[in-house]
Amino acid sequence: MRKLVYVVMASLLATFNSCDKDKNSKSCDLPASNAPTGMAGAWVHGDASATVVVDSYNGKYVGTGFKTGQYLKFDANGKNAELVVLIDGGYHSGLQSVTKMYGSVVFDEEEQTLEFKVCEAHYRGWRSGTKTIDRTANDAEVLQLTNNNRFYFDYSPGSNYPVRLWFQSLPVDDDHTISFRAG
Repeated sequence: MRKLVYVVMASLLATFNSCDKDKNSKSCDLPASNAPTGMAGAWVHGDASATVVVDSYNGKYVGTGFKTGQYLKFDANGKNAELVVLIDGGYHSGLQSVTKMYGSVVFDEEEQTLEFKVCEAHYRGWRSGTKTIDRTANDAEVLQLTNNNRFYFDYSPGSNYPVRLWFQSLPVDDDHTISFRAG
């Protein structure tokens, strides 16, 4: 199941990156700070619903209830950062969306926080395989994305999932964590 999520994420990223004309169209002079030693790079997370949809007439596998994935990348100095959020609403909804954000990352190692500062973002969405949204985020949306991308973080280089993030608005526990592997 996990491999399926990564395959879906990779295909959606490839689709999204095939038309990357929006990247760096603005000057992104945002605050940034050095990443904890060894933490810079690309990180991926994927998850899928345990619900499996099967066609009751022929018994064939149709899909899962939903799939989601995140891709996070940043340089050692916190610049050239990307955050991509992929959502596949599953067989019943037929909805898929990708939000791709560019900017920088500010770390506070004492507070164990990471804030993704968004310079620009782009939205793409599909309904039943037909593209319905393909636009750049406006300034108010960019501000909202920045205000909603603050996390507590934990970095444990020797573990299977070295980077773990929690939204600052939620309790710091395993029920609210997003665990990333090297991508």
